[in-house]
Amino acid sequence: MKTFSDRLKHARLLRGHTQKALARLARLSQSAIGSYESGLRHSSRSARKLAQVLKVEAEWLETGKGPMEIPMGGYDLSDTLPVMGVAESAPRPGGRTRPMAPWPFPNISPAQMELLTPDERAGLEAVAQAYIEHAVRIRRGAKPRSRKAG
Repeated sequence: MKTFSDRLKHARLLRGHTQKALARLARLSQSAIGSYESGLRHSSRSARKLAQVLKVEAEWLETGKGPMEIPMGGYDLSDTLPVMGVAESAPRPGGRTRPMAPWPFPNISPAQMELLTPDERAGLEAVAQAYIEHAVRIRRGAKPRSRKAG
């Protein structure tokens, strides 16, 4: 990503924010966020504030140099999620929505996940789902399912 506007938009989308939600969290106007993302405007004071809200390195956001992620001994992004009612939530059976959850992987950054293709992400999700189902069955005292030789 060559420009500030590209990096800002990437970080915003990675954290799951709309322009409106990011503006609210950074105490800026939505039009300011739009101007930054379109490249019409750039302010180092606002860039530092945006980096703080997005939990990214300010130098990376401003210049593209260095790592994007702030090293924290993990990636607790729970306070970077959009405010309820702002983000689109995943639909659930019965018409209810499911709120977005914090980043679940302390040793895998969101940026690393973004490197995967959609097919690779789907495969990873299938493996995680199978593991969770297996772990829950074991915890409940059920016997693990045996695999049929085939």
